[in-house]
Amino acid sequence: MMTDKEKVIEYELQIEDMIHTLQERIHEMENKKLNEFEDGRYLAYTEMMDIIKTRHKMIMEVIAE
Repeated sequence: MMTDKEKVIEYELQIEDMIHTLQERIHEMENKKLNEFEDGRYLAYTEMMDIIKTRHKMIMEVIAE
């Protein structure tokens, strides 16, 4: 069974992996002419990045208490 500290580390790694994946996808689409579908994907990726970062910040605040 994992300790709370081990769980936090594991969650951190998963969050970092999600952020890196989204950053790669966003970077691949930047400076390209996007069709309507690709433009929607780009907006969704940037929105997900904001959501993940916000949730991560909230989680870290709770853990710090």
